[in-house]
Amino acid sequence: MKKQEHSLFYTWVGMMYRCYKPYHKHYKYYGAKGVTVSERWHDFWSFVEDIDNHMKDGYLLYKGEYQLDKDIKGGKIYSLENCVVTLKTENENASRSKQQKKVLAISDEVEIAFESLAKACQQLNIKRSTLISCLKRGNRHKETGYIFKYL
Repeated sequence: MKKQEHSLFYTWVGMMYRCYKPYHKHYKYYGAKGVTVSERWHDFWSFVEDIDNHMKDGYLLYKGEYQLDKDIKGGKIYSLENCVVTLKTENENASRSKQQKKVLAISDEVEIAFESLAKACQQLNIKRSTLISCLKRGNRHKETGYIFKYL
């Protein structure tokens, strides 16, 4: 069987592209943040062998509603040791909840807690990129006067 015909091929390609191809739409969330693939899994057939023979519930990856998840164990490396198989919907929900970081806006008079970056941007009429810049640099936003911190 050619590897392109194997049902895990696109799972493997997606993982590799997210980590190593800067033009991939999700590279900024993976490769640009230091996420890599174990050397063993650079070889497609080694990846398949580990999924088939060594990963609990690995057979579920053959069904479209399951995904490989490296985040549950807190890893930055896709590998047999760091990955689990999870429902696609659970993985997507966990990813969304991580992206919804709470933000605190602090001025001399008041502190306001926001449930997410989006809510802070909307309620204070600030661009997302501006808010993120203020969070990274710790500087005061000129128009609102707030300093922002993650909760």
